Amino acid sequence: MAVFKLLESDNAALQVKLEDCNSELNREEIKNNLIDTMKAYEGIGLSANQIGVLERVFVMYDASTLDSSDKKVIACFNPKVISESVNTVMIEEGCLSYPGLWIKVTRPESIGVEYEDENGKVIRDNLNGLQCRIFQHEYDHMEGSDFTKKVSKLKLDMAIKKQKKMEKLATKLKERTEARLERDRQNQILMS
Repeated sequence: MAVFKLLESDNAALQVKLEDCNSELNREEIKNNLIDTMKAYEGIGLSANQIGVLERVFVMYDASTLDSSDKKVIACFNPKVISESVNTVMIEEGCLSYPGLWIKVTRPESIGVEYEDENGKVIRDNLNGLQCRIFQHEYDHMEGSDFTKKVSKLKLDMAIKKQKKMEKLATKLKERTEARLERDRQNQILMS
């Protein structure tokens, strides 16, 4: 199908709570486009609004298949969280809309969900573990929110500072590697 460019994290489309999918939506096409884009960006979930499509749908890997060569992808149209556990878990999360930013986020340990598949069949499930985490993360996008709004300003600022520090380190390492490769290339030319 197609790989779409991801919207910048401050794009207004990511701040809008999405209504149920348009009845004219080609569900198979949007599902395939989301899967192709998610894979191209090496994500484990992707919401339609992250690529500028204002439809209430996201795709995510079935976490139980992540370690297999045959990874299964689930498309969730018109998703709803219908119940949440009292117990919570704090885990570090990242997001394709915020490359390189990692934040420890507290979320319910398990949730009850309802969504439609690409054929319109209603699915009800209880999720826990990584599957639960991915669903909640992508569901936040449907609600016009994201993981940065789940932490205090102080924690977010600290995470952004760490992200910038890591970017600088990566740039320095890249420059050093390129310089070393160029020196090696020049030495090979001289030795020829």
